[in-house]
Formats: sequence, structure tokens, C-alpha cells
Amino acid sequence: MSNQMSTTSALRRLQGIFAGHQQIAATNQPITTCSKPTNRFAQAIVDSFKKSSECPQFRRNRFHYETAVRQLTEAKHFSGIIDIIEHQKNYPDIRNESFVVRLILLYGKVKMDHRARNLFDEMPQLNCPRTVFSFNALLEAYFKSEKYHKIGDLFRELPSKLSIEPNLVTYNTAIKAMCKAGWLDSAVYLMDEIESHGIKPNIVTCNTLLNAFYENRRFSEADNLWDMMEKKNIIPNLCSFNIKLTSLVIANEVSKANQFFDEIVNKGFKPDAFSYNTMIKMGITQGNLEEVKMWYEKMLQNDCLPDHKPFTMLVTFACSSKDFDFALRLCKKAMKSHKAICNRIMQRVVDGLVEHSKIENAKELVKLAESCGSFRYELSLPSHN
Repeated sequence: MSNQMSTTSALRRLQGIFAGHQQIAATNQPITTCSKPTNRFAQAIVDSFKKSSECPQFRRNRFHYETAVRQLTEAKHFSGIIDIIEHQKNYPDIRNESFVVRLILLYGKVKMDHRARNLFDEMPQLNCPRTVFSFNALLEAYFKSEKYHKIGDLFRELPSKLSIEPNLVTYNTAIKAMCKAGWLDSAVYLMDEIESHGIKPNIVTCNTLLNAFYENRRFSEADNLWDMMEKKNIIPNLCSFNIKLTSLVIANEVSKANQFFDEIVNKGFKPDAFSYNTMIKMGITQGNLEEVKMWYEKMLQNDCLPDHKPFTMLVTFACSSKDFDFALRLCKKAMKSHKAICNRIMQRVVDGLVEHSKIENAKELVKLAESCGSFRYELSLPSHN
């Protein structure tokens, strides 16, 4: 009883946290559900999905749902998304909270937070249990819809009304929303508040606040949070270190960033692609080609690989630095690794190779692009003397 009362007290205090921000909260428009009639292909996806939904094994596969929603979003067939999700109410799975949570999150992905709320409200009529699990999904749907301020309304209205006791995931989502909304002081207050009622922050809580502190250049508070983590035995993970590494790079603290990267390794962590990309970006910002090449080689040596955006950034920088041999190596590695580089940038590499009398290399790149099965390139060899 006392625990429930303390939770209720904490929730009441949340009213003060959110209420002061409601008038200044940004308004984010949801994806409209009133789309124009779409092509036959999009409607065929809807019809096929509804038919396939008759199979229990199909309904158990989350991937089918995510794929269909993504395809219908690309086709701007939003009424079709509503159709396939609402159709799921015809099946016994709708009495399973995990299944309903999946549907709520799908609505969140397409910014239909009002639909997510309607489904959450319907759960008792659908004979489906409604616990903190589905409540957390509803909060996440609002977060994905970028309705950060409305998460405060949900906190005020629902837990006491529905006898749902928030857990750490609930509070972490609220803190994440506050940080996104720019209410960092309130997020810090909330972490202190929930801890006083027996809920201990974890590394997710701390990483959320670390990221917000660094983004807002509140470095002393970030340092204090690191100290608090050590005192309370909250073990930082690689994400924690990457957050700090990024802040050092953004602040153009080159020497400190290099030292901190070594510190990450010395602590026994294996830097990931994000870590290396961050250091590569620093080298590019500095205009230091040799530094960029060094970090790229280290990245490969440690079994990491850039994604298509870092590859594009690297090739563009190599071209700007007139190092077309490096640009060629990057293009070949990207194609071999099935990472797309836009045709315009690839053509720039071909042109640069020709301009620097590396005709055979240019021909090699054009030939490789023609035979690339992953992406369609249309490169041409410019005339040369």
C-alpha cells in the first residue's frame, strides 16, 4: 500500500513537471490518414496481407508486419496501414498483450499516435490484459510520433486511472521525451524523483541524460553524472563512451578525442563502426587526409565497415583532396560490401582518375560499376588526350 501511495505521489509531482511546458510545446503533425486513392500495387499488398493473416504462423512473424507497413508508407497508402492493423482484431491473437503491443508500436512508426491511443483504450473490450507493458508501448508510440509533450498527459491521466504502476522503462521513456522536448532540467528532476521512490536509474537512463548534457554543452553536469554512475555502480557501456567521444569531436578537442579513444580501448571495449566514423569525421573536419586514411585502415583492421553515408563522406573527401587512388579503393570496397555510393560521386572519381592520367584505373572502375549487381550505376569514361 505504501509503495502504491509513493508511486501516486511521484506521478502527481509529474504534473508540475509537464504542465509548465504544455503551452510552449511544439506541434508535430501526424502522417495523414486521408490519402488519395493509391495504385493497384499498394492495394494488392493490403489484400495479400489480410489473406495471409488468416495463418497463425504468419501472425507470429513481426517482420511481415513491419515490411508491409514500410511498403505502404512508401506508397503513401496510409488508409491501407489502418486497414491491415484493424483487421487483426478478427483473430484470437488480439487477446494477447504482446500482439497488441506490436500493433500499437506500428501505429507509432507512422505517427498515428491517436490510433495507438484508440487501440490501447479498446484493449478491455478486446478481452486483452492491459498492463504497464502496453502502457509503455503507448508512450513509445507517442515518442515515435514526436508528440513528446503529450507523454506528460498520459502520465497524468492513465496510471492512477487504470491502476498501472510505472516501471523503469516508463520513466526512461518520459526522461527521453523530456530531453527531446528540450526540458533537460525536468528530466534531471524526474530521475531524482523516481529514485526517491525506489526505482533505480540504469545505463539507459544515464546515456539519455549524458547525450542531452553534451548536446547542450552542459559539460560539468555530464562530469557529475559520470561520477554518480561510478558511485552507484552503474557500469558504462560502449554507447556511453561514444556519446562522450562525439562531444569531444564536435567541440574540436582533437587531442582529447584521441586520448579518450585510447581510453575506451584500454578499458577493454572494442570500438564499433560509430566510434571509427566519429574519428574519421574529425579528420575530415580538420582537413587531415593522412589522419582520415589512418582511421579508415584501423576500422577495417578491427572488422568494422562504414555504411553507405560514411563511405560517401570518405569518397567525397578523397576527391576534394585529389587522392583519387584512395577514392578508387573506397569505391571498390563499397561495391564489394554492397554499400551504395551515388552515381554522381562515382562519376567524379572516374573523371578525377582520367584527369590525373590514370586511364586504366578509370576503366577498371567503370567496368566494376557495370557488373555491380547490387546497384545500377551509369558511369561514362570522359574523353582524354
